[in-house]
Amino acid sequence: MIESHDYRVDLTSGRDRIAELTSPDGHLRSVDVATPPEFGGPEDVWSPEHLYVASLSSCLMTTFFAIADIARLEVASYADEAAGHLQRGGDRLYTMDRVELRPHVVVYREEDIDKALRLLAKAESVCLISRSVSSVVEVVPKVSLPTSVVG
Repeated sequence: MIESHDYRVDLTSGRDRIAELTSPDGHLRSVDVATPPEFGGPEDVWSPEHLYVASLSSCLMTTFFAIADIARLEVASYADEAAGHLQRGGDRLYTMDRVELRPHVVVYREEDIDKALRLLAKAESVCLISRSVSSVVEVVPKVSLPTSVVG
């Protein structure tokens, strides 16, 4: 049997072309969304472009944690510095042509560093959002020990 799931989002526009994203799927916090500042939108509101990059970053993280749990890898922390590159093509249309993810995983034991790198690579290969987009997604991983453990 094929497993499938639906994820619903409601969008309601309001003042100054700022919309509110909510979901009827549960008690999720709302998110304001608008055009990015580069195209005349406000500075302090999430844009679809930011949400696109955020979906790739958060998918890699959640996929990594799911795999790490199965592999019994104890993770001290996970952070990511993600950036998307918006490119205007010869057809004058914009495309998010590439996204760079820079996950930094902190593990407690030195012998877990290589394991964490392998699990990050596995997460990269199975992340459902990365597999669903046409953008090039480059992952530049870093794994380290907590600073209090290092030398």
